[in-house]
Amino acid sequence: MTALAFATSDIRRLRLSRAALARGLVAGSVWGATMTVGLTALTAWQCGVICTPEVAVNAVLSFAAGIAGIGPVAAYGGADR
Repeated sequence: MTALAFATSDIRRLRLSRAALARGLVAGSVWGATMTVGLTALTAWQCGVICTPEVAVNAVLSFAAGIAGIGPVAAYGGADR
């Protein structure tokens, strides 16, 4: 099934423009920032204190997940296809 999909798809459509790349990076970064703030608030609410190393780890993981997971969806979902 995958071979059939690759055989019938136009690989040139998968190239990113600068606008699509920027849109993916911005969307992934915003998602990462939102998750970092949410997880920090949750930790502060549960423990009563903000643990800086935990916030740093959450930020790195959230930004990486946002750019890798949400970024391509935003990049290929735009109007400049």
